[in-house]
Amino acid sequence: MAAADLGAKVALVGHGTIGGTCVNVGCVPSKTLIRAAEAVHGGLAAARFPGLGGAVQMDDWSVLAASKDDLVTTLRQKNMSICCPPMKV
Repeated sequence: MAAADLGAKVALVGHGTIGGTCVNVGCVPSKTLIRAAEAVHGGLAAARFPGLGGAVQMDDWSVLAASKDDLVTTLRQKNMSICCPPMKV
């Protein structure tokens, strides 16, 4: 990419989805679902304390999964705009 900034013609070659393991299948998607599970657990555990009620349930897994996918897509696009700004590649 530095060569492209200097006017050279370059090509980027790769395979798979751009964004890396953390954004696509590692940290981001797993931690999103872990935090959702923690929220459910916390809501259910609240009933252990006098005066608190806890009523939490999974309403729609597909909505949670879609939200996670949207976050991954947004971060992937943001990473690409930072690391690979438009240039003559």
